[in-house]
Amino acid sequence: MRLALPLAIACLLATLAHADWPVADEPDLAARLDAAEPVVAENLGAAVRSVRVGESMLVPNPDGETWDVLQWYFKDYGGPTVCHIIDLSDGSVRLYELPMRQQIHICGRQQAPDGKFYIATPNWNEGMVLRMYDPATNAVEDRGVIVPMLTGEKRPMVMGTDGMIYGAGSYLDDGTVGAYQLDWRTGEITDYGRLGPSHKPNSSWGYYLGADDTHVYVSSGKVPWYLIAVDKATGEHEVLLETSPVDGIISIRQLHDGVTARASKPLGREGETVDYWLHRGAAIEKTGDTPPWPARPAPANPWPPKPELYTENLDPDLTGHAALWYRTPAAKAAAADLPEDAPAADRGWRKVDLQVDIYPQKIRRLAEMPDGRLIGTADFYLGNFLVHPDTGVMEHVGKSHLSHYATAMTEDLVYMCGYPSSPLYVYDPDQPWTAGKGTLASPGPPETDPASNPRLLTRLNQWARTHKMYGGAVGADGRVYFGGRLYRNGNGGGLAWWDPVAEEAGGVWEPFSAYQIHWVVPVNGGTQLVLSTAAVRDDLDPDFTPDQARLFVWDVAAGEIVREIEPVPGAPRTGGIVEVAPGRLLGATADPDVEGGGVLYGVDIDAGQVLFTKKVPRDFSLNTSVNRHGNNDFRIGPSGRVWTYLGDRLVRIDPADATVEVIGSVSPPGRIAFSGADLYLGGTTDVRVIRNIVARQP
Repeated sequence: MRLALPLAIACLLATLAHADWPVADEPDLAARLDAAEPVVAENLGAAVRSVRVGESMLVPNPDGETWDVLQWYFKDYGGPTVCHIIDLSDGSVRLYELPMRQQIHICGRQQAPDGKFYIATPNWNEGMVLRMYDPATNAVEDRGVIVPMLTGEKRPMVMGTDGMIYGAGSYLDDGTVGAYQLDWRTGEITDYGRLGPSHKPNSSWGYYLGADDTHVYVSSGKVPWYLIAVDKATGEHEVLLETSPVDGIISIRQLHDGVTARASKPLGREGETVDYWLHRGAAIEKTGDTPPWPARPAPANPWPPKPELYTENLDPDLTGHAALWYRTPAAKAAAADLPEDAPAADRGWRKVDLQVDIYPQKIRRLAEMPDGRLIGTADFYLGNFLVHPDTGVMEHVGKSHLSHYATAMTEDLVYMCGYPSSPLYVYDPDQPWTAGKGTLASPGPPETDPASNPRLLTRLNQWARTHKMYGGAVGADGRVYFGGRLYRNGNGGGLAWWDPVAEEAGGVWEPFSAYQIHWVVPVNGGTQLVLSTAAVRDDLDPDFTPDQARLFVWDVAAGEIVREIEPVPGAPRTGGIVEVAPGRLLGATADPDVEGGGVLYGVDIDAGQVLFTKKVPRDFSLNTSVNRHGNNDFRIGPSGRVWTYLGDRLVRIDPADATVEVIGSVSPPGRIAFSGADLYLGGTTDVRVIRNIVARQP
């Protein structure tokens, strides 16, 4: 977002670099905030109407020839969630709705030898819930809570060597993990209880799972990782392995005749990755390819060959229409001699049409592009849209595999980063969006292909350890920089960059092991970046948490931190920041001394000096939500003022003396973008616009 300031404003602000920063006293600010009238916004309607496309789960039919497809859709992670049960034997479709607040997209699932399909996902208030799908009746049976209080984000299920089904999860109250056995013949559940050491104050995940004839093995993660063995006969459990708390991992692989594990950075051997046989409650380091258990022949596969699925058209259109294409191996073989451009039906493909409920989706981000259009982001993984202020047209251009949190722009390209594993995409808004737009007749290019738009360039977590990137900027060196935080694997942050010319990436995380990066702002013409952070427990020293957050000044040419500034003593976050004159930074955060209060501060970046702090009677609400959920903002407007919110009051701040001008109340607040004198708002499912707001007097 680069809006040219009027010459007079630019000259006024430039003088701040050579003089003290005067601050206006505003004893009546609380009264003005209380008296603010609602600001009337024009509603332009929903920018995005869509739904999340879940997994396509295959279950064999009793006829021994065909399969069912369980195709899941969900509006949000807590629902509504609907399964379209597609029977490929006759093309029929039945609907099954999952109760609210039960997630299906990361459920455990395992097919039993009798063909029934089991699904485990928690009811967050009660525990692990089991469901059984019977392909003979195309019906789902709810078995209810099978393990009280066992929940967690990972719920793996496996078939043990004894022919029983095993599952795992996490206990959120004490940071341990748990496991259970399901006898699919009788429906009996054996609960092995809470297992292993607590991961508190970190969260816990029962991430990987395996079971042999005598023991159940659970990989308990992630800071650190433990390999836990449970004696099925006695219920006793012990820790077999532990990793370094930084970037260790233990994975488990279930085989038909045994279990193996791989540990990265096991204690005492932090620089190594070691493979193990897991046998009768012991972790035996591999020295060859011969397992310690007796050889068993692999069981015969009783199921027919799986059909080929084409899922690109499962994302419904604006009318809710979607389609699943499938092709049996026999049909594929019969059409082997036909060219790829032959009609789909001739090549053995069959289509099942679906009618899917779609919903208006919340707007998380909104920003101006250099050409005057606005680019927005819908809710997590639901893609991007464009707004044409001159015509009022809104266009949902498409989705990618990105949950978008951070943006940086050049004159003609949009760089987008976020979650998971900090994927970096580049988007050309002047070219058609190709991701997810392919058809059987004309498949789209892979996201990493140079022809893809947007194109997946890399995953920045390789250099910065980050999972979520919250802030982005373009440096004077032409590199694109993103800063963010770890998630699950730790607490701290990282900074990464991408060189568009060399197409190379880099990054650093050690200086930010106790600081998550929430804002990345270029200063002094982009020769430096200022990183606004949140202080957290140190990944390199878990006994240390900084007393307050810092601003880090990164020198682009030197490629290093050249200055650290603590603007507000005791503040756990330095909040929103913006450059208001060369080398002069205005920031806003919560008041660490007054609950519900806020603090404005001014910093001379070149001198590393805090020039003022000013308390205000309401919180700016920038500390946790602005970069995660998009409900607030802190940015320069076309008049040179800084626009933000104090609670639900829209305000603009004169950077010359930190005067706060109250515009009015906005419910709810949202991301801010400008087109001329008009202010556009996110924060709801509809794009809102406040006309001629820039010139309006408070």
